Amino acid sequence: MQNNLLVYLNLTIYSIYIETKNNINHYCYNATIYGVANMSSEKEIVNFWYNKKGYFTINNIKTTNNRDAGLLALRFENDNVEEFNHIGVSCSITNNINETTDLKKSISNVIKNKFEDTGIQEAINQNIKQFNVNKAKLRRIIVIGAVPKSRKKEIVDEFNNKLVEVIEIENILFNVMNDLDTKYYQNDIVRSLQLVKFFLLSQPEKLGEIIASSLSQTSRKELISNMLEKKEVIKEFRMTNKDRLGDIIKSSKIKPNDLVDILDKTVLTSRSRKGFVENVVKNEKMKSILDDAMENGFKEERKEIPLNEFF
Repeated sequence: MQNNLLVYLNLTIYSIYIETKNNINHYCYNATIYGVANMSSEKEIVNFWYNKKGYFTINNIKTTNNRDAGLLALRFENDNVEEFNHIGVSCSITNNINETTDLKKSISNVIKNKFEDTGIQEAINQNIKQFNVNKAKLRRIIVIGAVPKSRKKEIVDEFNNKLVEVIEIENILFNVMNDLDTKYYQNDIVRSLQLVKFFLLSQPEKLGEIIASSLSQTSRKELISNMLEKKEVIKEFRMTNKDRLGDIIKSSKIKPNDLVDILDKTVLTSRSRKGFVENVVKNEKMKSILDDAMENGFKEERKEIPLNEFF
């Protein structure tokens, strides 16, 4: 009886041990994969993006003096590490690297602080010693904020010259939000992006207000230009009323001769051209102009006379 009781107690203790061990491992796995440990929002997004691409990530790595050492993203093939990425995240809305006067010095400082610091290298080595890692496969990647087109090549080339690849956070954000579906995400940052995508960006009026308030005039022009290149957007103009279309043409500052070319070459067909002319003639204002032109002729545009003709 005592032996049976001892066996029962041992089995119970062992079961509790296994369950506790599994819970600890589950928590550690979640801390690695889902960012349970506290990370910045941009690091959470980068971490999630690499997970979605099939990488195992080690995040929230700290040095002995509690400095942030970035992320590690590893891709395995059997028991070997096929890809080994050390990722630094440097995103600021108000203090961008492109605003510096000495670009080379600024980029050198970023690389030193994110990758070459002794404490950071020790922390990285400490975290990868459990894996079969070929350090020759190490790729250093920096995730940075918005980069203006005017300096993009200069910035990317300078990082590449120092063996650091560049990824813009906007590209990661786009990929993450574009791939988000309607299932529930436990990660608060990803869940917030999901709410923005399905509850805010799906409302045209509110989206329009955000665009109008957050984009510069140049960015708004680029946005409209890119949208007008989409066939789906052009089709929507079929539903545009004539008053709004008139405002668009008026604001475009198209010259009369250019407008005639547009109508003739891209809008009117051989069948609709006749109807267009008939309607022009029927319009009272246009008719009076045409009658006056028929009677007095069209006035030629005044040409500038060179000064030397006055002497």
